[in-house]
Amino acid sequence: MLIMAWPPFRKKNHNSFEMIHRFSGWSAVAVIWAQTVLSVRDQQRVTSGETLGGALVRSPLIWMLVTITVSIALSWFWLREVPVDAEILSSHAIRLHFDYAVPVNGSFARLSERPLLEWHSFATIAAPEAVNGHPRGYSMVVSRAGDWTSRQIGRPPTKLWTRGVPTCGVMRITPLFNRLVLIGTGSGIGPLLGHIQMAPCPVRLVWSTPSPEQTFGKGIVDAVYKGDPDAIIHDTKVLGRPDMVKLAWDTYQNFGAEAVCIIANEKITKKVVYGMESRGIPAFGAIWDS
Repeated sequence: MLIMAWPPFRKKNHNSFEMIHRFSGWSAVAVIWAQTVLSVRDQQRVTSGETLGGALVRSPLIWMLVTITVSIALSWFWLREVPVDAEILSSHAIRLHFDYAVPVNGSFARLSERPLLEWHSFATIAAPEAVNGHPRGYSMVVSRAGDWTSRQIGRPPTKLWTRGVPTCGVMRITPLFNRLVLIGTGSGIGPLLGHIQMAPCPVRLVWSTPSPEQTFGKGIVDAVYKGDPDAIIHDTKVLGRPDMVKLAWDTYQNFGAEAVCIIANEKITKKVVYGMESRGIPAFGAIWDS
């Protein structure tokens, strides 16, 4: 467990890391249960003729173990298979629509085809009302970034497993500010789209991606411009890769924002957050294997 938790191993072998931690953790809890029951039985034999059941009920160790076990099992009580309305955007991306919940902006949900073996987290785009034939609930933009995502694009699912409830992520901080610059690259538009469509404050979007309409569809591009008519969409296929720090700095100054939020890959996220903070600007991005 310790070796697989080392960031270089975890990043390259995430599914193995997840399975080893899950099954090893459960095995450890089972061993502690066995040790505790045997220990209480031995003490009960020494002290009095009390039954094993009575001794277990009186043992604080047992109640601590019950609390730990229930805490571990709690999210699995919410395990369920839900229907999916899949919308193919391109050979690179797909949008998955769900109708079982309407989450708050800035949250994410976990999906799986094999609940015991692997889970994948994606940001939610809330849909308080049915739109374009898709149900009330929420959606996710999933781009090709590995075997699992490629499989969803190649064979659009009709059902997937979900566990727990949508959980708040880094973008949940947006209501703390009066004016914000939102920066995204590629499929980072997914976590940002909900904040553009139902912005808690004036926002300015900077989105850098290759061929946005061909990759993510006209619907998402139209939704971006509807939420922020002055959004900056930088097509890297046409304009080349931008200096994201300079672009963030210029947009921050021109828009008169209070902070910058970014959803991108690890390298760009750290570069932009450092570039903004070194200029005294509050900047927020995801934490990578902290």
